[in-house]
Amino acid sequence: MVRLVINSKQYKVFSLAVVLGLCAILCITGCSKTATSEIKDLDFSSNYEITAVLDPYNKTLEYTAQAHIRNSGQSDTDELYFHLYGNLYKTETEGITVNSIIDESGNAISYVLEDNDQLLRLTLNGALAGGGETTAFFDCTVTIPDMISVFGVARDNEIHLPFFSPELAMHDKNGWNIKPLAQAGDGRYLAISDYTLSIQAPSEYEIVCNGAELLRETQNGQTAYTFQANQRREIVVTAYTDYVHMERVVGKTRILGYFNANRFSSQSDMENTMDAAAFSMDYYNRTFMVYPFDTLIITNGTSLRGDGANMEYSGLFTVAGFSVAATYHEMAHQWFYFLVGNNENEEPWLDEAFATFAHTICEEAAGFDRASWWGFQKDVAYEYEAGKAINVSYDEAENYTDLFYNRGAYFLKELMDAMGRDEFLSILSEYCDTYAFGFATTDDFISLLRERTPVDVDDIIDEYISS
Repeated sequence: MVRLVINSKQYKVFSLAVVLGLCAILCITGCSKTATSEIKDLDFSSNYEITAVLDPYNKTLEYTAQAHIRNSGQSDTDELYFHLYGNLYKTETEGITVNSIIDESGNAISYVLEDNDQLLRLTLNGALAGGGETTAFFDCTVTIPDMISVFGVARDNEIHLPFFSPELAMHDKNGWNIKPLAQAGDGRYLAISDYTLSIQAPSEYEIVCNGAELLRETQNGQTAYTFQANQRREIVVTAYTDYVHMERVVGKTRILGYFNANRFSSQSDMENTMDAAAFSMDYYNRTFMVYPFDTLIITNGTSLRGDGANMEYSGLFTVAGFSVAATYHEMAHQWFYFLVGNNENEEPWLDEAFATFAHTICEEAAGFDRASWWGFQKDVAYEYEAGKAINVSYDEAENYTDLFYNRGAYFLKELMDAMGRDEFLSILSEYCDTYAFGFATTDDFISLLRERTPVDVDDIIDEYISS
């Protein structure tokens, strides 16, 4: 994070103070929230081993997390930044507390909590050299709040815990990207990592995780689980006493449903949700790329009041109840957010517009007439002045949903109409194949379009995309 403070008493010449003040403003407003005064050649990979105990009755999760970090860059660093995204949902007395952080020798690592405790800045006891590795050992306690958005304990004691553990922040060409989660929207920017989670809970509670369940053993009223969540962008846990289990198989992937019957009006609604998930996975497999994992989890979104939330994670998504569009949309995020990653703060259209476009063409493939929906999106698209860019940051959006979901989706629809459906979807398939497990930018997408189609789409691009 760059903080430039100018004390005007230090300057005798007014014009110099003005110039320096303007420079400070430009620096603060022009940077996406990154921590850099010197852009270093740092390139990190990480994996995590987490051991946790869930006490749903006292609303706590105690855990230790080993974060294994490798620096494949050329530069050394003595600082690391970790997100504690789950503290977006903290209250005055509840949230994620860091008890200690130590290194491999058992020595305390100095750290500072910033951004309302969403960010951890670690000062290592020795430099992490280019090509080197280090491990940080976190000891943390989550005092779980009543449900806030997607995090906490719902009215019937169902528990959802996304973002409960530290996640290494991204270091890219702009330095450390340390923006917190946004209050609306998503705002994540996380690399692919591997996770091993060992978690214990009272046996009346069943634990669900966005990884493969390797072990489940019960003894003395407690059940111990081990999950392996490889190639994920985060780790997610849910828990409930009375999940309804369902399963569908699409290709090599088992879609596993864990539903709270209180969130659905009938058994058939749960079955219909699973059928919609299976249909959309099959369609996206054929249209974009084959989903590369053998398990995908669906559970219900929940809240304190009783309504719910639709939300995507790596290898898991939640739905508030039966909705074909919501199921198709959240499934599409397994391709556009999870497989093809993006910086959701800086270019959120790359996941939300793509998922909205995908769920709409999937509905058409299922036999739904979406002409009126496309008409609605066209109206939204042209409510904005000509040239209103969709590739702006979350902070610059006038209306998050209209701009990034609807106007962005209609941009993709215009490209498809101009290029032809088959050609455009073929390019989207190549886009997925090229950027799977990494990150894509607007420039990457536009460059691929221009390379792969003989159709002149520059006027359409200029209408929606700022250069």
